[in-house]
Amino acid sequence: MTRGLHAAAMGMRVQVRKQEVYANNLANAATPGFLRSEMTIGQRDFAGALAGAGAEPAADSTSVDLTPGPVHETESPFDLAIEGDGLFTLQTERGLRFTRDGRLRLAPDRRLLSTSGHPVMGRSGPIVLPGEEFLVSERGQVFSEGQYVDDLFIARFEPDEGLRREADGLLVGPVGPRMVAEPGVRQGYIEDANVSVVREMAQMMTGFRAYEASAAALRQTDSTIGTLIESALS
Repeated sequence: MTRGLHAAAMGMRVQVRKQEVYANNLANAATPGFLRSEMTIGQRDFAGALAGAGAEPAADSTSVDLTPGPVHETESPFDLAIEGDGLFTLQTERGLRFTRDGRLRLAPDRRLLSTSGHPVMGRSGPIVLPGEEFLVSERGQVFSEGQYVDDLFIARFEPDEGLRREADGLLVGPVGPRMVAEPGVRQGYIEDANVSVVREMAQMMTGFRAYEASAAALRQTDSTIGTLIESALS
């Protein structure tokens, strides 16, 4: 029966963590380029003599949903949206980081920066414009003052490659990025978060019911153990 207590408690912990993930998704529903997180739940089998007692719920991992969000027009030349797969590549003090947020700006030294102040990477390195004009082709080629500057480094990761989110919202991968062969870029557009408020709320409600079920099982198992102990001592 202690196995039942443990399994119920694990189930409650998993649901609490899921609520945190969905709450963070909701909090960023209005954040441009935000990619929602999803928590996958697996089964951790009991070993040895416990193997026949069932399975223990376990939180396997939190993954980033790479599904593109909707886009809207802003008419600002420094707003970019990626069509299809891919992530903008930024140079940070921690190494390369990635985002779908295409709100860019021009630094006084004409470096192209993200809203967080990180240099935007091209195929040849950080992009520096020769002038204030900023044009981007549908394939991510950057032009300024009539000159070709570089290609935006639009990075590609597979869904199972374990992208994770850092505290500042930027993404980091366990492996080096590959460049999208034929990217699609829309200038004057911004991508919205790929978060559906209705979906996240529904998942939170489902998780809350699962938490209540685990709590009820925990209380029932605890009561049964208490009754058996009292019977054994009487």
